[in-house]
Amino acid sequence: MSYVAQILANGLHNGFLYAILAYGYVLLHQVVPRPNLAHGAVFAFAGQVLMLGVNLAYGGLIFTFASSLAFGFTLSLLLTALVIAVMSVFIVPRFANRSPNMMIVATLALAIVLMEAVRIGADGRDFWLPPVSTATLHLSLGASITTLQAVNIAVIAAVLVGADAIFALTPAGRAIRAVSQDRKAARLCGVDVERVLVATALAAGALAFIGGIAAVLHFGNMSFGAGLTYGLKVLFIASAGGFSTPRMAALAAFTFGEAEAIWDGYLPILWREPFFFAGLALLLCLRGKDDTSIARQ
Repeated sequence: MSYVAQILANGLHNGFLYAILAYGYVLLHQVVPRPNLAHGAVFAFAGQVLMLGVNLAYGGLIFTFASSLAFGFTLSLLLTALVIAVMSVFIVPRFANRSPNMMIVATLALAIVLMEAVRIGADGRDFWLPPVSTATLHLSLGASITTLQAVNIAVIAAVLVGADAIFALTPAGRAIRAVSQDRKAARLCGVDVERVLVATALAAGALAFIGGIAAVLHFGNMSFGAGLTYGLKVLFIASAGGFSTPRMAALAAFTFGEAEAIWDGYLPILWREPFFFAGLALLLCLRGKDDTSIARQ
């Protein structure tokens, strides 16, 4: 039981990372039902800039570790905010009413630019962030997590609860739901649709930023292709669920993270990605078949 409890505890952090990514992805998809391939790239970009900033300040500028963290976080915040603003103001409103292929091309181009910009900035080298904390928090049944994991989980959980409360209970959330249900009717009722599109894209980008910072602080590293991997997983998870609601997407993504932890505890890690991608693809095929049969009826 202690081994099972430790496996489930290990999956908490990754599950919450998937959850905050999925929540932001589906939140934007509610108002702009177009594939967004840059969502995972923003997540990775935020973490990678933090990592590069800390290494620059700590190794090159001889800052203390605490001030290096502050420098890296500030640099990541500024650059990621610029990227999110470009996407929210220029890409999302421009392609919201056009062919889905145009949104795919635009967001994929942005993802490639971000990935290559970080690769050039790192000169092709793989940097690591020094451990932020080694303190351990003991849970029941002999399981334990690091204090940093606990802080990250608490922050992400609080952000998700707050975001869901805004989405469900506030006028801003009501405007998002109105635009997602019928954009033309919402406009006739006085909703500023363009403003809702921009605000929702900014919120989704902010959630990706928080997830990227938490990921790098925990893992200490973010590979150049991590954004594409995380983004595709979230896209598959959200698609398999039919983009129902951000809350359900977050719950499904959290379950996916725990499932990956269980696989890592009992099965070869080498086969994890092919298995889960194949499983998500199968769910998409089965869902498409069900939707077709319902449409015919």
